[in-house]
This record gives sequence, C-alpha cells and structure tokens, in this order.
Amino acid sequence: MESLFPTFRRWADREIPLPAVWPRAASRGQRHALLRLIAVATEENLPLAPLVEKWAEDERGWQRKRLFRLAGLLKSGRPLPDAIEEVGGILADEDLLAIRFDSQMGTRTAAIRQMLDRGEPGTGGSARQVRGDLIYFVIVLFVAFNLITFIHLKIVPVFQKMLEEFGLQQPAALSRSIWTANTLGSLWWLFAIALLVCGWCLVSTRTGRFVRHSIFDRWFRSLRELHSADVLRKLQVATAAGRPIPGALSTLARYHFAPSVRHKLLYVRNEVEQGADVWQSMSDVDLLTAAETRLLKTADRVGNRSWILEQLAAVKQGRTRRRWAAAAELVLPLLVLFLGVVVLFQALTIFAPLVRLIEGLL
Repeated sequence: MESLFPTFRRWADREIPLPAVWPRAASRGQRHALLRLIAVATEENLPLAPLVEKWAEDERGWQRKRLFRLAGLLKSGRPLPDAIEEVGGILADEDLLAIRFDSQMGTRTAAIRQMLDRGEPGTGGSARQVRGDLIYFVIVLFVAFNLITFIHLKIVPVFQKMLEEFGLQQPAALSRSIWTANTLGSLWWLFAIALLVCGWCLVSTRTGRFVRHSIFDRWFRSLRELHSADVLRKLQVATAAGRPIPGALSTLARYHFAPSVRHKLLYVRNEVEQGADVWQSMSDVDLLTAAETRLLKTADRVGNRSWILEQLAAVKQGRTRRRWAAAAELVLPLLVLFLGVVVLFQALTIFAPLVRLIEGLL
C-alpha cells in the first residue's frame, strides 16, 4: 500500500521538506531553533548574520528565503528586532517581543531564554489536536459538498418529476432540503468572500496578525489571560535584572504585539508616572485580578516580587492550557455531531420520497 500514490503520500508527510504553496509562517521547531541560535550568538558575542546565512543553507522552501533575507538585512546594519519584523513569519510575535524587550532593557537574553524554557517543541498538543480535527472536518465537508451537489442536481429533480406524475405531495424533508440548497446556492458570493478573506489571512502575515490580535483577543478571555501572563513574565525578567518597572512598562506599551494590551499598558505607565500603584493600575485595566493585586502588594513588602511574578504567570498559563485542553476534547465530538446531522438530513432527502412513492402505489 505504501507504494500507491507516492505524490499524495509525500504531501501528507510533514517530515519531508517541500516548497510551500504560500509563504506560511515558520514551524514551531524552526522558530525554536532560530531563537536558540540568536540567544547563543548574543551570549557568546558572535556575529549573527553569518550564522543565519549558514543556517539558511540547511533550510528549504520559504524559510530558506526568509533566513537569507534576514541575513542580508543584518549585514546592512539593520537592528535585529527590526530585521525580524520586516521579514515577517520567521518568528512568533511572542518571540519578537522577547528579543525587543532584551534589547531595550539591557537584559541580554533573559527574556529569550524564558521563551525557550517554556516553548520547547512538543508542547501545544491541544492546538495540534484541534488543527487535526479541523483538517478532518474540512476534508469530509468537501466530499459531502460534492455528494450533496450531485444529489440535488441529478436525483432530486427525478424525485420531483415522479411525485408530480403520480400526483403526490412532496415530503417535508425533501421540501426543506430543496429550500436549504436554494438558499445556500443564492449566497455563493458570501462564501466566496469568506474564502478569499481566509486565504488572504493565510498568505499575509500582517493581516493574519491583525485578525488574531484585534478580533480574537476581544472574544476569547483565554487569549487575554495568556497576554497577561506574558506581561508578568517580562516584568519578572526586569525585576530579576534590577531594572525599573516603569521602564519595562514603557517598553511593553510601545512594542507589545496586541493592540488592546498596548493600550492598557500605556494607561498603566501613565498612572504609575503620576504616582499610582502599579499593581492597582494593572488591576483597573483587567490585567490582574483583585486577589493577584493583593498578592503582589504583599510580595513587595516581603521582598519576593520576582518569584511571585513567575508563579502568577505560570498559574495563568497553566489555567489557560487546561481550558484549551478541555475545549479541544469537545471539538471533534461537535464536528462529528454536525456531520451526522448533515448525513441524516440527506438520508431523509433520499428515503422520504421513496417511502411516499411506495405508499402512493399501494
């Protein structure tokens, strides 16, 4: 069986490097490897451009082109964060923020190492599970769409003609199926626009980033929890390095990838400059809960602020991952249930006219 359809099997094998159809973002492993290379080059005071150029020779597809472009920008004197942002898709938004934070706060690779410690390849099982479920759903839906189209173009008209010749009324299931098909057919332009928008979000990394951070962040509290945890981790890095909290807030307010978080941090920074308590100001913009605010105030008095910030970030991230894991377990049953309803609806579309014809002939 493995010798059959080698081309399609090659497409399905994620371990075989293939040129991408569109400039997809780098994989998790590629991002992790590049981030580690940047950390090692910074810590050992090595020139990064030659290392990236040599690294690009071992890559394939769009990642190879992105790395060569990154090396060229670094050779031209472009700062590393600006070069990574200009290339686009080579690192995640969180990775770029960590690089900028280290560069602005003078913490060398503290934030980068923090990302590496909690971003090892192999994590994110819930995301991979949901992605696999959605791929399965799209494939099955595509096959079902073709079968349903065939039914309504070839079989349903025959049933309608037979029922009309025998003077029988159409079954309710057949009438509803025809109405549904006509309604969906009249809205083809809406589906075409939706496909174009989704395709553009896949092709354009900037548009995809805008959709994720400007729309999804408003709907899903779990994403806001992750952003809050990331802010706490950056503040922990600044505290451990002896950097002032207002300076860290200014850097995050300027460079954070989520617009909503930038606005909140800008408010917090302005309040802190006016003499307000930093933790209470973060609580006012929903970056901290009341209990977390009290805990951080106590930590300031005790003197273990850095440890508490790390623990709070870990708790927020762990809680979000558990929610996502629970939601991921529900995705496949819901999709299968939806497909089952579609199959039942089409089965009634076929068998209800047959039953009506048999009853009419008896």
